[in-house]
Amino acid sequence: IKQCKASISYPPNGIPVLLHGPTGTGKSYLARIMYEYAKDKGQIDEGKAFTIVNCSEYANNPELLSANLFGYCKGAFTGADQDHTGLLSIADGGILFLDEVHCLRAECQEKLFLFMDQGIFHKVGDNEKWYHSQVRLLFATTEEPEKVLLKTLLRRIPMILEIPSLKERGAQEKMQFLYHLLEREEKKLKMPLTISNQAFNLLMRTEFTGNIGALENCVQV
Repeated sequence: IKQCKASISYPPNGIPVLLHGPTGTGKSYLARIMYEYAKDKGQIDEGKAFTIVNCSEYANNPELLSANLFGYCKGAFTGADQDHTGLLSIADGGILFLDEVHCLRAECQEKLFLFMDQGIFHKVGDNEKWYHSQVRLLFATTEEPEKVLLKTLLRRIPMILEIPSLKERGAQEKMQFLYHLLEREEKKLKMPLTISNQAFNLLMRTEFTGNIGALENCVQV
């Protein structure tokens, strides 16, 4: 948590952070909390966005991901009938969270590296005009970063945070998560909830491969 606070607060625009851990461990949730923290501290203006991109959705169409990230000019490709502002520009002054970043193709990682190195980028279809953005970058992956990300990109991510699985957190934290999830369901349903000792012990003993996300689904069911 101290590393999260320090990274998001580092002047002038924070330093890039990569959240690494199994699925369902709360990487997206932590990224959102970092955004809220920066807003509370006045480091990000109230009107600036928290923009999420799930890179896995573009695994079969990396060109579309580049176009959405960097923007594109009219005529850059078939169907580009007008200029389009990219997410780097839209998220200027806020946070851009790239989830499942291991799905980024090498070409897109290279473009991202240039932006992280110099704060400038080209739109797709325009290699002459430079654009600028002061966006804080957060990344998340379930894969080993050294195996899926270019060394050039990794060098520009000084903070890599390991998010532990639910099993690694131990019984005390699992119990706290369980209490928290039950309390949250109480608020949603607007009624008190009780749980039998047998059900409680079963939830505590079960090893959830989907981690906190799977425990949350189980509590809802």
